[in-house]
Amino acid sequence: MDETFRISGIEVRLTPTGEVWFQDRLLGRVGREERFGQWFWRAYDAETGEAVKRFLTSRPEAIQLLLLRSDLIDGIGF
Repeated sequence: MDETFRISGIEVRLTPTGEVWFQDRLLGRVGREERFGQWFWRAYDAETGEAVKRFLTSRPEAIQLLLLRSDLIDGIGF
């Protein structure tokens, strides 16, 4: 079942596979990865599937990064 999140005032939909959607637009994907004995969140580009940035501490931060890359927000507050 999809989840709805409000990040930086923008409502996005998160699918069980980690896809992040804004309205009918796929922004990318978020996922967890274990590194050095700790879990981190990563954001992945919608077109290439490549990781955008490593080692984000929360899922909202990873979603915020996708919003920034999609020009839906002007900056990130972390």
